[in-house]
Amino acid sequence: MPQCVEFVRFRVKEGHLDDFLARRAAAVPAVRRAHPDLVGAPVLAEHADGSWTDVWIYRTAEAAERANAGAGDIPEFLAMADLLEDVQIEAAGMPDAVSEPEGE
Repeated sequence: MPQCVEFVRFRVKEGHLDDFLARRAAAVPAVRRAHPDLVGAPVLAEHADGSWTDVWIYRTAEAAERANAGAGDIPEFLAMADLLEDVQIEAAGMPDAVSEPEGE
């Protein structure tokens, strides 16, 4: 079964970047404790226009749906989300055959 990758695009409220980064650092492990099927959130990238993309990977689409449904029960996640605006989420499947790139 393919993993589910969520591409979360958003803006951080003005003047709150440092707070957001600290809160995200607390939110990811808190979500993983509540939803062990979170594989990780390995990519956080800022675009030239000031928006961000955060990539969250779950073992299955069903696991992602459960985590999204339970997000309101995770204080660390809510604290992070409070600093975001213009949030858009796109989910996609990642084939099982995909693995991490080999070192050179």
